[in-house]
Amino acid sequence: MLNSRMSIPFKIPELYHGLAEGHGRLHVGEEGLRLEYRVKDAVFGVLKSRVKDVFIPYSEIEHVEFRERWFRRRFHIHTHSLQALADFPGADDGCIELNVRKVDRQRIREIHSHITLRMSEQKLREIDSWPDSL
Repeated sequence: MLNSRMSIPFKIPELYHGLAEGHGRLHVGEEGLRLEYRVKDAVFGVLKSRVKDVFIPYSEIEHVEFRERWFRRRFHIHTHSLQALADFPGADDGCIELNVRKVDRQRIREIHSHITLRMSEQKLREIDSWPDSL
């Protein structure tokens, strides 16, 4: 089983039309995902934001997908609401895209499987809490 404290580094592509770049870590927890990130200017790399945090509970995740091409690996997180990703840069329509290094592709596959399992467990808990009269 995957360690619930596992994390993986990522990059945020195409911020502010290429004028900035984002770097961070995706942390897998028992209750959801924590995205820790920093944004810096892409021109000089001098101006950096403070480290910011976004927490996404498994109940807010609609689905996740990992896409691997020849030269890039992208991990997409789709949420049920725009509010879940309101503070994350580059979040469009409740979806974010994280670039993952080639050396981390096996770990991101494991994380993908773990997140899918946690989401299924969350849905089962919700079903179990339904009234018996349905």
